[in-house]
Amino acid sequence: MPQTLENVMIKVINVSSKAAVPVAAGRVRAMLNPAEDGTRVQVAIEEIDPGKTCHFSRSDRTQVVYLLEGQDATIMHASGGVAAQHSLSRRSGVYLEPGEAASITAGATPLTLFLVTVPKYTGRLTGNDSPKGYVFVEAKLQSLVDEKRFRERTFWINQETGLSDSFDLQLGRMFYAPHAYSPRHVHLPAPTSSIIPEHFYFIEKGTGEVRHDTGSLPVGPGDLVLIPSGDWHSLVSSETGFDYIEFEAPFEFVTRMDVDPLGKNWYLNGTDDGTGQPKLWVQS
Repeated sequence: MPQTLENVMIKVINVSSKAAVPVAAGRVRAMLNPAEDGTRVQVAIEEIDPGKTCHFSRSDRTQVVYLLEGQDATIMHASGGVAAQHSLSRRSGVYLEPGEAASITAGATPLTLFLVTVPKYTGRLTGNDSPKGYVFVEAKLQSLVDEKRFRERTFWINQETGLSDSFDLQLGRMFYAPHAYSPRHVHLPAPTSSIIPEHFYFIEKGTGEVRHDTGSLPVGPGDLVLIPSGDWHSLVSSETGFDYIEFEAPFEFVTRMDVDPLGKNWYLNGTDDGTGQPKLWVQS
């Protein structure tokens, strides 16, 4: 269906409000889908029973499968006619380009998966006609810190970090210290793109609020916060801080801020530019 996010307000969807539908390997809850939410992105949370296998078939869409909870999972990832097996635990996953397949098998304990799929974005050339997916472990990826040192982020998929070779999406984790906040900002379509960018947070831990131009909405664990393009917003944590997943797609959009210039720059955590400060992460 045609995408239309005009005049759509920020929406908060809690996982408990979605029915758990039985599937072969366990149960799945659909958090976002085009038919109900008018989005291009699909998001689901799937519970895998011990010893069961969940299959992710080849598709014309880009897929991300992330292990929210669980240990001792086995993943098979097939890319370019070659299949490889990996052992994964919590906070790891697989990024699948169109045409790639994967399966995840639970061990003795259940798994909880976070599933994201988006259409292939062809609006920007990368110089690589055949980008490949990969298995990732969050703890082994480079993290970034902001200038105030109260926000930390780790990208799983981001073309500018050198991980992926496509502009289909940007996805990763964000930590907020108690009472941390993002600058008031807005995401808009890039002048070179005809696609309206989509943006959401999925809160795993912590409470706070998302502020917008006409008020605020409380958010907490299990909330998916859908931010329409063009809506100015700021995410503010309470004394609990935040631990959440952040998504934008496609990875060709414009972000504007009107205040708090210290919120713009990010730095490579654990590096030193020679002055005792971390190195600036250069981004477009």
